[in-house]
Amino acid sequence: MVIGVAWALVGSLLVYSTASWWGAEASSTDRRAATLLTLMAGTGTALVFPQARFWPVILTAILAVVAVVDRRHHIIPNRLTATALVWGVAVRLQEGRWLLSAILGMAIFLFYLTVHVVTHGGLGMGDVKLAGVLAFGLGYPAGLVSMVAGMWAAGIYALFLIAARRRGTGLMALGPFLAFGGFVGLLDLVH
Repeated sequence: MVIGVAWALVGSLLVYSTASWWGAEASSTDRRAATLLTLMAGTGTALVFPQARFWPVILTAILAVVAVVDRRHHIIPNRLTATALVWGVAVRLQEGRWLLSAILGMAIFLFYLTVHVVTHGGLGMGDVKLAGVLAFGLGYPAGLVSMVAGMWAAGIYALFLIAARRRGTGLMALGPFLAFGGFVGLLDLVH
């Protein structure tokens, strides 16, 4: 448990120090928010699952940055998705089950791509790529759990916005919800 908390601290410091690399202009508020998210989620994972290794903190850090950047800029930079893919390959090397993970990742990617095409870009390609990468990295069933949790969270938030009659640009960043779903899937994978 102490080692897990130490990894969460290291992960949060890494998030803070790499803000210039994120691929979108990060304000000091963005940097602090992503750092705090990484520290809280990483520490929570370490406390709930003391046997967990360091690799959950890496995905937690990636997802925290994705959530903050996409919420503010409505973009998920390719370098963050590529980092998540490297994480996924490393996890598959450790956990195995390549074929099932690849099938799930491709199915989720194609589903989101179809939504992207049907909505004429209403769903961004960053979301499409990240969803496929997360599903692959988390594998089955955790990848499927992450997609369902993320979509439910996005749907509930959208209903809240409708009920509150909030007017705005009409754009809702899906990245934070994919990140939330990814974290839920990560908890399913770790236990």
